[in-house]
Amino acid sequence: MRFRFSGCLFILFLMGAIGLEAAYGQSYWVDQNGNVIPAKAAQAQPSGPGSQNNPISSAYAQRQSAPAQASIAYMQWNDPVEGAFSVLLPRGWQVTGGTQRTTRVEPHYVVRAQSPGGGVQLFMDDPRIAIRQVPNGFYAREGTAIPSAWGGKLLVERYRPAPQAAQEYVQKAVCPSATQFQGGIIPGQTEDLNRQFGAIARSEGKQIHVDVGELSFRCGEQNGYVYAITLQAWQPGGPVSLWLIYRVAGFLTRPAEGATAAAAIHRMLGSFQMNQQWLENFARECNDTAGNVIRESNAITQSTIARAKAQDAAEQAQFASWKKNSDASFNAIEKGERASTGINDGNGHDYNAQLNQKSVCNSVGDCQTVDANVTNWWFDCSGKAYPGSESGGAPSSSLSACWNKGQ
Repeated sequence: MRFRFSGCLFILFLMGAIGLEAAYGQSYWVDQNGNVIPAKAAQAQPSGPGSQNNPISSAYAQRQSAPAQASIAYMQWNDPVEGAFSVLLPRGWQVTGGTQRTTRVEPHYVVRAQSPGGGVQLFMDDPRIAIRQVPNGFYAREGTAIPSAWGGKLLVERYRPAPQAAQEYVQKAVCPSATQFQGGIIPGQTEDLNRQFGAIARSEGKQIHVDVGELSFRCGEQNGYVYAITLQAWQPGGPVSLWLIYRVAGFLTRPAEGATAAAAIHRMLGSFQMNQQWLENFARECNDTAGNVIRESNAITQSTIARAKAQDAAEQAQFASWKKNSDASFNAIEKGERASTGINDGNGHDYNAQLNQKSVCNSVGDCQTVDANVTNWWFDCSGKAYPGSESGGAPSSSLSACWNKGQ
């Protein structure tokens, strides 16, 4: 029994997402710690009393506006080869890449970006990544390469869930000496995609399984992060099952620039968009008359938007906690805890203008300056800090596969 997917349509089915890491749809600032927060929150004006001549109000305003002052300027980078996609990247970084095809129907959306001085190196996709076929007991043996119907090669390998595939990619292509891998499946997006794809696949007489995962790791003196999506598709009763590393992206960074790296990777993934005209042309080239690629791509897009909203909510909760504790601290100062500062407003009142901050680090050396009024801080896989619960628990497991508590 022949596998019913044509080569080109199957590639489209696997790779043709419209904005897999969909844009958040609103403006953001990135603060001095690499945290992405909504611009409206970042630009919030202090609600406390007084003018700029009041030391309390000055410190409060400085603290409240710090994200805007330290924001990273981003630019849209368009695929210079075929115009197939675009991403947002920090302005002033060195960027190379673009669409690269290993065959006519196997496009890879490649990005390589490096910060000034080379402290952060971002990557996305790799033309060396081939489509795989699961060993089937007939003619496909593990470790071999066989011709594909579309003129390329299929590697015969057992299916690897996203975290395992990501680790193997890092060890082969990014850092052969990588150690201290931490992470796993991102349950929220994995469950959502499988739920949505299940219905679509059944209507097309096929079955699909998707895994989304992420890992942190060490590479000598550098910290690393990798995010991946793997997708397996097969026709019930058929002898062939194909799978693909749908997306792989990440970074290597010096620990001192970890916050910048974390902000940049989140913004890059969160802004990836396909040029729909390019995608429509590609679909016509492959005779996608049913529009299946668009339907499947929209499912991925909606799942990613949902996860982006959850991340946005976590960022807003972080800001709300930060602001709440800031308000409490400054209100306490205004009520009389001022005598030790030596600062006087002219009416006999002393003020404490100290910004109440502390440094926290995780087990792999990522460090950030955070609000000292928040007791428990946790780092996600990329090295980005979030506040934990009052009881000390980590943020939601649906947002990250490896929460590491800050010390």
